[in-house]
Amino acid sequence: MTLREVLQDAARKGYAVGAFNANNLEYVQGIVDAAEAEAAPVIVQASPGAIAYMGLAYIAAVGQVAARANVPVVIHLDHGLDIAVVERCLREGFTSVMYDGSALGFEENVAVTARVVALARSAGASAEGELGRVPAADREWTAAELERLMTDPEQAAEFVARTGVDALAVAVGSVHRMRRQAQQIDVERVSRLRRATGVPLVLHGSSGVTDDSLVAAVKAGVAKVNIATALNLAFTGALSQAVRSHPDEIDPRKLLGPAREAVARAAAAKMRLLGCSGRAGGRAGGVAG
Repeated sequence: MTLREVLQDAARKGYAVGAFNANNLEYVQGIVDAAEAEAAPVIVQASPGAIAYMGLAYIAAVGQVAARANVPVVIHLDHGLDIAVVERCLREGFTSVMYDGSALGFEENVAVTARVVALARSAGASAEGELGRVPAADREWTAAELERLMTDPEQAAEFVARTGVDALAVAVGSVHRMRRQAQQIDVERVSRLRRATGVPLVLHGSSGVTDDSLVAAVKAGVAKVNIATALNLAFTGALSQAVRSHPDEIDPRKLLGPAREAVARAAAAKMRLLGCSGRAGGRAGGVAG
């Protein structure tokens, strides 16, 4: 399915869809297993880093298999930084692409994002843009610093009107690659952005946001929540434990299996928190743990 199709229902009913970054086959399997167990729509994302590591053709092939799941699946490019990558992903069958022009000036961001939207439309796909800046956890950020980076609602309204994006990633207090949950979202700003733009909002850097603040942000208008670091911590933690517990094991499947299961548990927990469990129809059996 396209991002537009999945997020329309989420925005209308007040829940959010989890968008999970996949770095290898085990990630994809764990994410889709969780979505099927939770009867939840799901967005499987590939970042430029994942594309460089796995190769786009391999990601696209795995994505096509994932799309056969019995729940709605969106195959999405996360943080696309140039038109060439966007075009390649669309040719490979991605149903959604994101162009990240947050480092550009406003006018250039508008121009390039509008072009991405046109490319996505011609391929029958959806497009996400970004306005504002979500920083990385390479240092401590003060509340005042984060506020200066946040998305302005009036500017966001102009951006959406001129680009036609299906969803807008906004800066509202989160930080990329945080390993602990400590951040609070500016929920009032989320509400203003939702009213001003009229499109589903996207939260990047959610792994560092407290559960209470994340739930409040969803209620205020966030309909897509990106999740990467939380899965990385689950995967590498389980893999490390498996290696320590079985130092003589040479069958990688027996070491990667627990990591895949940890990804599924982490993804399922986020789906429940975001309120998307049970939204795909059928019975949400749940992932153990």
